[in-house]
Amino acid sequence: MPYRNQETVEAWVRDYLADNPSTAGAVTVLEKNFTPGPDSGLVVVALSDASTVTYIQPVENESGARWSVTFEARADSFELDADGVARLAADLAVVANLCGFLQKRTDLALVEIGTAS
Repeated sequence: MPYRNQETVEAWVRDYLADNPSTAGAVTVLEKNFTPGPDSGLVVVALSDASTVTYIQPVENESGARWSVTFEARADSFELDADGVARLAADLAVVANLCGFLQKRTDLALVEIGTAS
């Protein structure tokens, strides 16, 4: 699949960040042990006010190729005031927008592969 290599995922994330420069410090593509396959393409997003590890990754199931957001479990609860909740909501909007962007790029790549066959 076209989104299953580091170069493609990094290029797509660079494109997203070019249009959304304020999120640049919060988004990275995992570089260590990047291997082709179902676990490749991991995009990590740092949340400002929550230490929850959050990442976007490609998954394939019966409905096709999809990007999915994972929020890893936390050991402890945390509290936020109204401003903190607003920052967290903004961070989650970035996660949703980036996930949607990656999905659109994947869908386009799959269409291009289908028309090239």
